Amino acid sequence: MPSTEQKLAYYATPFKSQKKKRPIQRVFVVFFHPSTSVTAMGGAEKRFVETLKFFCKRKNLEITVLESAPSILARPEITCKKYLLPSSFHGKGWLSTYIGWILWAARASIKSFSLARHMRPNAIFVPNNTLPNLFSGYAISFVLRLPVLVVVHHIDIPFIKAGESKGYSLYSCYRSIKYSRLVSLVKTFASYIMLSLLKKAKGIIAVSNFTATALKNNGVSTVKIFVSGNAVDVNFINNIKSYTNKKIYDGVFVGRIAKEKGIFDLLEVWKNIVKSRKNAKLLIIGSGLELASLKEKIATAGLESNVLIQGQCNDKELYSLLKSSKIFIFPSLFEGWGIAVAEALACGIPVVAYDIPALREVFGLCKSVFLVPVGDFDRITQTVLRVLSFENEKLYEISTEYAKNFEWNKVAMTDLKAITKIGAENFQQKMC
Repeated sequence: MPSTEQKLAYYATPFKSQKKKRPIQRVFVVFFHPSTSVTAMGGAEKRFVETLKFFCKRKNLEITVLESAPSILARPEITCKKYLLPSSFHGKGWLSTYIGWILWAARASIKSFSLARHMRPNAIFVPNNTLPNLFSGYAISFVLRLPVLVVVHHIDIPFIKAGESKGYSLYSCYRSIKYSRLVSLVKTFASYIMLSLLKKAKGIIAVSNFTATALKNNGVSTVKIFVSGNAVDVNFINNIKSYTNKKIYDGVFVGRIAKEKGIFDLLEVWKNIVKSRKNAKLLIIGSGLELASLKEKIATAGLESNVLIQGQCNDKELYSLLKSSKIFIFPSLFEGWGIAVAEALACGIPVVAYDIPALREVFGLCKSVFLVPVGDFDRITQTVLRVLSFENEKLYEISTEYAKNFEWNKVAMTDLKAITKIGAENFQQKMC
């Protein structure tokens, strides 16, 4: 029999708790992004790049990415397995572009099956809700019986123009911004296909409450929706210097050169601005299928000396140009969050934009963001002229302070929770 002292010594010795190792989550990602001839790197692409940097640091997360060419993931911080699949179709115009995307999705589905079967993932992650991403993601999901998690950046919702009591149908919205009947039909049809595919997702990460509500209102109500958000790299932007000490551009626009981004509305507005400020300079940064048409309209309006076009540029050049400008003008008609607006604020400049739900949700409380009714050219002109007369230092402080609300780590952590949850549920179902 052990003595009393031996008993006390025995019970005083702590048991070594063995921590259970978390199972490794294996995630396969289909990442299609348009080539730079169609558009520069957009908000969806920037979001995935930033969150993927965070994911690559997680020891219990194994990610494999199938990416379209040219790669935007060739960075030292992104250490996951990456496979590049170039497009085999090249043409000009929107129809050729869409055909190329469809063909890429078909080839990606076959390639994904080979990669995913070897990897044996717990889930398929689709970082953008464009159709090439969705088609490829769902194809491999169907064959291997895996859950799909989709990041939804925005869905096109019919808007209400200034002075009108009710909105158009989505088709009518496309027609109202001068898309042809055929293009409007194709874009409307594509939107309905996208919504039907999203209903089959196991989970959705919406970048805003507006996007989440819009999905539910359009029948995507039985899918788990996580609201995450977007962000900007404030520290990186703070280290970028303006090209000059003096603001050389009165206005600046950043985005895809497309009708739905309001680029042609902006041109009409700048015609009015020039009537009051003869030498006013507008800088347009971006690329897209409508670039040739935009240049033609600039020449027809006689605005070559007032409107300058800067094609695609890297982030350092972008932020330097933003800091060389007085006002960011963003008459976009369809947005899910608005990374371009946040980047402008981080660069210390005020924003004039159309009053659409997502921008109102994210930036409505910022006193250096001025929202005007959609299609009201007189109001946006007067707002731009009024802001140009404001004290720049005060607006700079308001803008930069508001941009600090957005952090990529917080966004990535929310995304990671969604990925982990969907993957864990699939793992448990297989064990049952």
